[in-house]
Amino acid sequence: MSRYNIDTCALLVELTTSSWTARKLDRNVSEEVVSNKGAQAKGAARVNKHLLAGRNELDVVVAHVNSAREYVYTHTLPWSDSGLRLLPSAQFTAFNDEMSKREEQFSTLVNDFITIYPTLITAQAMALGRMFNRNEYPDPKNIAGKFAFRVNYMPVPQAGDFRVDVGNEAQKDLQAKLSKLADERIDAAMKDARDRLKAHLDRMMERLKIEKINGKVVRGRIHDSLIEGGLELCDLLKVLNITNDLQLEAARVEVERVLKSVTPDDLREHNDARTEVRTQVADILDRFKF
Repeated sequence: MSRYNIDTCALLVELTTSSWTARKLDRNVSEEVVSNKGAQAKGAARVNKHLLAGRNELDVVVAHVNSAREYVYTHTLPWSDSGLRLLPSAQFTAFNDEMSKREEQFSTLVNDFITIYPTLITAQAMALGRMFNRNEYPDPKNIAGKFAFRVNYMPVPQAGDFRVDVGNEAQKDLQAKLSKLADERIDAAMKDARDRLKAHLDRMMERLKIEKINGKVVRGRIHDSLIEGGLELCDLLKVLNITNDLQLEAARVEVERVLKSVTPDDLREHNDARTEVRTQVADILDRFKF
């Protein structure tokens, strides 16, 4: 029997994306480099050319995908090596709305790229010189198939609902293993949540430091994100705490209290404020043993 029951308060989400890389191994140039450098081993160098060098139309699409993936990782917890992430049910509506918006933006960016793609091929003939090879570019009719953006949702599997005709004893063994695996994954997910909070506290400890180096007082640079980002994390941890971990919640409340007691300007302008907040952060790290 699993130690946790999260199938009603969380679901699994998977973001699947693909994009044309516009990269191609140039064997001729690779051989030239190996020969010019006097290397004897075959394959000592591999030259991958950028088919759209000097253009950023594809980079915009890739950047959008990376941003979407970062959003997914920020608002979910790890679940499996296959890319599945654990999403708290309370977060679903806001998460789904945001991902739908990002999917629409992706489609717009891809369509813009597809429209200009034939012109880019022509332009690259001059940009790449003798390295240009028209056959290395996908046909404009097929380029759309190189792009994809899909968000899939599925329920968290229940070990007790495992049905397969392998005999009662074997089924009990399988259920026990699945329950153990589910518990390990949930433990890992919650560790990720705790690690996020600890990482921010460690960052605060470093930024709030006041040192004297070679007779000169050196203070860490304070960005607004040290406070604002911390408060955003505290809000997020309210929903990411899917097991109602009392220690994590208590630490979250303490961190939120400290962050709300100062402003970035307080920390930039007053050494006393830095010292006081750093002392409180150190106390939180010590008390909750992150």
